[in-house]
Amino acid sequence: MTRVHSTAAELPTSCKSAAERMLDALHEEDRFADLTEDNRQKLTDLEQKLSDERGEKIALVAYRL
Repeated sequence: MTRVHSTAAELPTSCKSAAERMLDALHEEDRFADLTEDNRQKLTDLEQKLSDERGEKIALVAYRL
């Protein structure tokens, strides 16, 4: 877990905890795969194909592992 350090003033524990949760959420966003335009189009095409087959809207997400 990322730790938050304040150089201006010592933060209360509740503020540190909230800031740490925010940093964790931001780090999670960095896990999305960096796809080329061709890769994104393939993903979009597969979403459409699955949506048509299932009769419901399908969204696919690419993460780095």
